[in-house]
Amino acid sequence: MKIINMNTSLAWSAILSSLILSACGSSIDEKEYKVTLTNVTANQPLSPATVILHKSAYRLFQPGQVASVALEHLAEGGSNQELLDDASGDAAFLESASGTGVIPPGASETINIKVDDTEDLNISVATMLVNTNDAFAAKSSNEIANLKKGESFSMRVPVWDAGTEANTEASDSIPGPVDGGEGFNASRSGDANFVAIHQGVVTNADGLITSILDESHRFNNPGALLRVERVK
Repeated sequence: MKIINMNTSLAWSAILSSLILSACGSSIDEKEYKVTLTNVTANQPLSPATVILHKSAYRLFQPGQVASVALEHLAEGGSNQELLDDASGDAAFLESASGTGVIPPGASETINIKVDDTEDLNISVATMLVNTNDAFAAKSSNEIANLKKGESFSMRVPVWDAGTEANTEASDSIPGPVDGGEGFNASRSGDANFVAIHQGVVTNADGLITSILDESHRFNNPGALLRVERVK
């Protein structure tokens, strides 16, 4: 006769139930990525990083096209909440995350982000160069879709001109620590109201005597470096 130990049987039932509940609480298809943004400018602090995972139909912006109001908030004032909210309403949106603070020159910030749906996976990152009128660094890539656990890729992040505010560099027109001036302004004053590669700042050292900027605030492309590693 087979004798069943009821205590052992109940213990195994509890363990199996716990495993089932754990499986229901997290997806076995979930992927996790470590996104690191490094500031490579001399004296341009970067606003909190914006990270968006999405399908290829989503566009953070289109070069040569008018910037969205959400992008204008980022490029003029460093606020990424509007961009995150705008992206979350797009049909191609998957996940998003924000950095916790300003990234000083030479510093990095790492953001971990998880996603279940990795079919047609793309990543976009964006941040403002805060000692400018409306310059932002941004990059999109589909290389993330091919990463296996433990693999990574790196790329340069170019600096763009949002085209929403004239690059006067004048006092009270720049939100960063060099000036502490105006950020977002709904009234657009850019010479060309479209997104283009930034031509750089002129500064008072270059003869623009009304500029609040000096030679330390100059920048070339890239403005940042991006590294994405799949950790799960």
